[in-house]
Amino acid sequence: MRPGHLNNYMQQYRFLWLILFFIGAGHIKAQQPLKENPLLIHSNAPLGFNNVNGETIKEAMQSITALSDARVKKISSIPADRHTVANTLLATDELMYDLTDLSQKLALIAGVNTNEQLRDAANAANEELLAYINNLYLKEGLYSALKNLAASPASKKMPANQQKFLRETLLTFEKNGMKLSVQQQKEVMDINQKLAAIGVQFDENIAKYKDSLRFTAAQLTGVPEHIRAPWRRADSTYVVNVNTSNYNTIGSYVHNSDTRRAFFVAYNNRAYPKNLAVLDSLFYYRQLLANKLGFPGYASYTVVDKMAASPETVWRFENELIKKLSPHVTADLDELRQLKQQDTSAAADSLYAWDISYYTQQLLDKKYQLNNEEVRNYFEMNNTLQGMFTVYQQLFNIEIRTTTQVPTWHEKVKAYELFKDGKKVGTFYLDLFPRPGKFTHFATFPISLYRISNGREVLPVTAFVGNFPEGDAGTPALLYHREVLILFHEFGHLLHGLLARSDIASQGPFTLKGDFIEAPSQLLENWCWEYDALKLFARHYKTGAVLSPELFEKMKRAKMVQNAANYMRYVYLGVQDFTYHDKYDSIKHKDLTAVSADLWRLMQLPYVPNTHAICSSPHLNSYGGFYYGYLWSRVFAQDMFSVFKKNGVMNSATGVKYAREILEKAATIDERQMLYNFLGRAPNTSAFFESLGLE
Repeated sequence: MRPGHLNNYMQQYRFLWLILFFIGAGHIKAQQPLKENPLLIHSNAPLGFNNVNGETIKEAMQSITALSDARVKKISSIPADRHTVANTLLATDELMYDLTDLSQKLALIAGVNTNEQLRDAANAANEELLAYINNLYLKEGLYSALKNLAASPASKKMPANQQKFLRETLLTFEKNGMKLSVQQQKEVMDINQKLAAIGVQFDENIAKYKDSLRFTAAQLTGVPEHIRAPWRRADSTYVVNVNTSNYNTIGSYVHNSDTRRAFFVAYNNRAYPKNLAVLDSLFYYRQLLANKLGFPGYASYTVVDKMAASPETVWRFENELIKKLSPHVTADLDELRQLKQQDTSAAADSLYAWDISYYTQQLLDKKYQLNNEEVRNYFEMNNTLQGMFTVYQQLFNIEIRTTTQVPTWHEKVKAYELFKDGKKVGTFYLDLFPRPGKFTHFATFPISLYRISNGREVLPVTAFVGNFPEGDAGTPALLYHREVLILFHEFGHLLHGLLARSDIASQGPFTLKGDFIEAPSQLLENWCWEYDALKLFARHYKTGAVLSPELFEKMKRAKMVQNAANYMRYVYLGVQDFTYHDKYDSIKHKDLTAVSADLWRLMQLPYVPNTHAICSSPHLNSYGGFYYGYLWSRVFAQDMFSVFKKNGVMNSATGVKYAREILEKAATIDERQMLYNFLGRAPNTSAFFESLGLE
């Protein structure tokens, strides 16, 4: 499968911080730790994940909700003419910090802990906590306190970022129903609680889904031996678990079309039929929520505080992409059809979805003579990781140091500290390999956000959780180039979480507008396509030879293979998401799978009967109404990269400026202003379309 295909998949499965976008993070004044519960202590001491159990979670929930109730009461009881930045604005930030901080830790535990009961307890607690946080935005006293502050002379003297925080927080209250009657607010609270439970159920159904298919050796011809060896059973058959890694392998390498089709169908029926009913409820209650809040649909509700601002803007964006991409998609697929005809004497119209990755791979092998297995030999996991560190250290003038002084949640998890200008700025964990019960995709989990109070800093902590292939005694872990892109991308989120600074933690890096938040990490994928970066670390794991310029040029030429078809898949997913959330009234009586099948025409391929891919598409949950943001943000990513191309891709002055103007600013200023400050001009789409080969 092409790098873009897997990266596209990866983006679907993001991202617990997307929930946090709506609920904020926060700032907290110096205070006594809430008992000694490791989930509630805020300091620069190592986090005691090894001391967490079910009782710890229960105690944390009881303590945090009691404390938060008291804080809301205190803020609400301040006389109307006595509201100040300290007792109202920063106190609200303090309130949200503790709640969000606990939610982040619970999400991590639910995703990575080896104990199923503890994972379930963390999931249940986080569901309860998210509902509690949502309901805070219907607290009349809290809203009135912030309104009174906004109307006071003191608000006019606040720094720009505090004014932005106050303005956006009031919008969040109003967006969540603060102007409704008491009875209507209760209805909104009930809907929010239902939606929180539905969202958790949807993700759990995917995470807990288990299936496998059994094949003979002949049916798996084409799969490299080092990959299929672990699948072999005592009777010489092969049992292949239905997961993303195996889906990519089967789709790209298996010669047998029936095998590819069988696995395609199984993979695209994960969590079916359970999640079909869950999705039906999810879309229904989202539309109900939007209507009660005065919006015509959930998409309008979602984008009102995004860069796009309105559904009309999103549809224009998607339709422009469809217009530009469609002719090139036709050409891309015709190339694969010709290859399939040569290979099988198939009819000209017999190209199917399960053929795409396979014949793309064949195209790379035959026309471009690019052997991904050969390329993989240059990206041994540890060496690639250290190489990525080298690139980012040079680019951003930072230093990464290994540490063994902190407890982790698993023996294979490694911890590191990040330094800038000789000063420690944060801690991060890498949990890179699969294990039973673990979160099955790729994501950066914020654990603790940066905060400062009375001159005292609590440094941020993040974790990159992934599922890269793990080596064995005979062969080290080797990465396909598409997996190197994932590594660079996710580590970009991680760096953003560690370098961002704000005196208001609610303006942290994960509270950027949802249709911009991917841009900083998408930008960093570009270094995987720059020889000046790759030559620093891409070495053959056996010989130590550096990746040759000739092989690199093959990789660059092959990058554009099926590019239009690949990007049309992004468009399809974005249009699918927006159709469910902006056109709900016109499709609510239709079968949800039929709606998805109708939109599949954008892909210019026959829809595969009896598949229900929407049941295992978490972006419909976590990205509800703004999956378009993946391509929207890539426009800005490529525009920013044009500055690096002009100045030199390893130019540290440009990298330091980028870190200062984009990463460190977090959400303290408007995203367009942030872009203008770095670019020196208004952003445009030229670099984006050029990167697709369409300019």
